[in-house]
Amino acid sequence: MLKKELIQRSPIRVLEKSIHGGLGKGNLGVFAARKGVGKTACLAHVALDSLLRGEKVLHVSFSDNPHHIESWYEHVFKEIAAAFKLDRISDVHEELISNRLIIHFKQTDRTMRQVAEQIDTVTSGSSFVPATVIVDGYSFYAATVDDIKVWKRMASDRNIEIWFSATLPAEPGNRDIPDPVDAFKDFFSVIILLNPVQEFIELKLLKDHDSGDLEKLRLKLDPRTLMIANYRA
Repeated sequence: MLKKELIQRSPIRVLEKSIHGGLGKGNLGVFAARKGVGKTACLAHVALDSLLRGEKVLHVSFSDNPHHIESWYEHVFKEIAAAFKLDRISDVHEELISNRLIIHFKQTDRTMRQVAEQIDTVTSGSSFVPATVIVDGYSFYAATVDDIKVWKRMASDRNIEIWFSATLPAEPGNRDIPDPVDAFKDFFSVIILLNPVQEFIELKLLKDHDSGDLEKLRLKLDPRTLMIANYRA
């Protein structure tokens, strides 16, 4: 399969259709789940879709072990390439790597303003202008409203979309939008819950911009292959 066909058949197209065309520039989105459920895999899918479309992606990691990020990308890309029988895999792979930049911070060591300044230093005045920013390992328990305002302002000022992962407690409770995401729900345009269901993980839409009518995403994550796929239920 050619890269163009892969882009057209990507399950991310289903996600975009379900959320009125996608997250959109200037907006924040989040995948929320308990630890180990598949948040990073979902972020990798979003990032790889953007990279396949020739866009640049900045991956900002606050993880204690940032070295695993590249392996996530490699694993998901190999699964996608095999599943869709992608042509010229090595050429596509090299193109993706050239358009991706990974940087790491320790959330406890820097203020959010310092993080934003460092991101500006890395991307301003250079040929690396990301269309999408991926943020993993960020603790919303340690974040403040002012911190999230900085992320939102960054998205708006740079005309980019920013996707986060958010780790939920073992028992998320009965809120429509679970803690700690609930405290910042007004800043997120899209909120997606990863819900383990029998042999797969369901992607459940909790917020879709200002829409009060939430569609069923009809997407699932295979915990074995870490592939997002369509499903009917």
